[in-house]
Amino acid sequence: MNVVISGLAVVSPFGLGTGPFTAGWRAGRPTAAPGEDPPVARLPELAGDDFTPNRRVRLKERSSALAVGTVGALLATYDLGDVPAARRGVVLGSALASLDSYLAVSGGSLAGAKPHFIDHNLMPPGIMNYTSSQAAIRFDLRGPNVTVTSGRATGLTALGCARRLVAAGRADVVLAGAFEALSPRRLRLETAADRAPALTGEGCCVFLVETAESAERAGRRVLAAPLALTAGFFPEPDGGRAALHRAVTRALRQAGVTAGDVATVVRGAAAPGRYADDETAVLTDVVPGVPVLDPATRVGDTYGASAAFGVAAAIVEAGAEPSPGVTLVTSIDPDGQVACAVLAPGARVPTPVG
Repeated sequence: MNVVISGLAVVSPFGLGTGPFTAGWRAGRPTAAPGEDPPVARLPELAGDDFTPNRRVRLKERSSALAVGTVGALLATYDLGDVPAARRGVVLGSALASLDSYLAVSGGSLAGAKPHFIDHNLMPPGIMNYTSSQAAIRFDLRGPNVTVTSGRATGLTALGCARRLVAAGRADVVLAGAFEALSPRRLRLETAADRAPALTGEGCCVFLVETAESAERAGRRVLAAPLALTAGFFPEPDGGRAALHRAVTRALRQAGVTAGDVATVVRGAAAPGRYADDETAVLTDVVPGVPVLDPATRVGDTYGASAAFGVAAAIVEAGAEPSPGVTLVTSIDPDGQVACAVLAPGARVPTPVG
């Protein structure tokens, strides 16, 4: 059973939609907002009330509106009407989702006349699975509903979860993705932790995951096939290089390919420092001389969505310049998470017979 990616929706600093992302990525158009310090790449617009055509998205929490709107954009593009609601799943994740909400709750409790005098409207968005639940309610996704968070690796974790759900027969299609929004609190936290990247961004990527057979029946074109998705953890600060090396070599082995089959690498580290150096060292050792793409230089460091943007970039690159090789997407997070994906371009996925 080949599990594939047959759909993509992107909201990025290039614009609202996959088209603007594709055009902006290929043109290398700058996204940094003028006069901002620290430098940021903001979404050009985000109207929460009518973010997607014919869909009303009324969410007070901005990051949730961003994610639910992107899910709606994908469903407006790809018709899943023939898939029973109970067989449509959703997996969403973020590193800092609802940060503003639960920090506002904590701040209100401390600053208010009494600890329990807080704005109750802030409570639901502060719950971890609020976004995926809202997406399921609004778009009738009654299958498996999963929320994941694993720092910068969240996008690959979500994609891996969706892949397992489809392979296990738990769902016919799964909408999987990751999102991250800009906020003053996020910028202050990154600066205080000495993790401020050269350019901080925001956005969301959602993928349609199903079997190749399902995509063929529906007439959907296969964009990519995740041949392997691996993850790991390093408990000590100096263990990042070894952990990522294990994840990359294990992914290549599971995919049944060699380093010589890798045509492109999409890296995940953004902020300069130890872990960016670790990622560079691993890639130089395992796949020397292979072209390396860095989404953070184009859309900014999207943190929890960075790995998802890596997958989206791999799909866009494969569409522009088809290659017989595979793409490696890597991620490493200072909090200890590593992940790696091996993606085959859609042109390499065999057409189902039967």
